[in-house]
Amino acid sequence: MGKQIVRVPTITSKYPVEPRPDKYVIPFAPELVPLILSGAKVKTYRFGKKHDYLQVGDQVDLQNYKTQEIICRAAVTAKERTTFGRLPLTIPGHETYPNKERQRQVFSGYYAYLGRPVADDDRFLIFEFQMRDNQ
Repeated sequence: MGKQIVRVPTITSKYPVEPRPDKYVIPFAPELVPLILSGAKVKTYRFGKKHDYLQVGDQVDLQNYKTQEIICRAAVTAKERTTFGRLPLTIPGHETYPNKERQRQVFSGYYAYLGRPVADDDRFLIFEFQMRDNQ
C-alpha cells in the first residue's frame, strides 16, 4: 500500500476561500478521498506554514473538505519542508503530474484563495501518513 503510482485526477477542486480546519485535521479535496481510502495516497503537499505544528507521531483526522466528514484517522510518519519548485512530479504515495505546469495549475486551484498562481519559491510541507484501523 502507498507504493502505487496514481495520476492526478482530470478535474480538481478550486478553493477561493481558505479552508480553516480544526487543529489536527487535514482536509482533502473530495476527488482525493478514494485514493486515500485505497491506500494509494499516503503523502500530501501543504502550502505555507499552517500545518507546520504537526510533528512525526501526531495523530490526525483526514477530512473530506466538501462534506466535512472525517474519512479516517492517521499518524504522521514523515515531515519535510521544501518549496513548490522542488515538489516531486512523480513519487510513490502521491498523485503524479505529467509536468510542472499541470502541477502548478492543480495547486493554483487548491490555493486559489491566494489570488495568484503558486510560485516556485512558495514554501510547502510534505507529510507522509499511515492510516489507523480505528477512527
